[in-house]
Amino acid sequence: MIFKLNIFLFSIFSLFTAFTLDVSKSTEEFKNSLKRFPTMVESLQHGEQFTIQITSIGCFHGERQIITVLNKDDVLIAHFKDKRKVLSPSDIDKFISFELQLRNIEFGGCTTIDTYVLSNDFESLKFSDSTCSWSGYKRLLALFK
Repeated sequence: MIFKLNIFLFSIFSLFTAFTLDVSKSTEEFKNSLKRFPTMVESLQHGEQFTIQITSIGCFHGERQIITVLNKDDVLIAHFKDKRKVLSPSDIDKFISFELQLRNIEFGGCTTIDTYVLSNDFESLKFSDSTCSWSGYKRLLALFK
């Protein structure tokens, strides 16, 4: 009787393991086949622009800031308040990294909420960060110092 029980349990274990490995393999293949959408800065064509509107609201503060990026003759120029900056390849990488991280931001539990609205002539994307640990916009604002 114990022998039959062991064979039965081994059979279930074998089936479960085979199914789990198969699902893992399928999931990995699916992840590798996914291609990411281009970011706003990567999508800019000649004469187009996009904006990043940043609103930060917390218990003791509230502020709104806007960064505008323009493609003028295939040169990317960013504007923030009264400052203007021609973006280097390194700066462009920071904008790309910012948006990719923003797309994957997780839910937080902080009382400060940073809301980001990325807009161009074709679409508008809205993200909220309540983690109190990311503060991605500070890296972008540092480009203008």
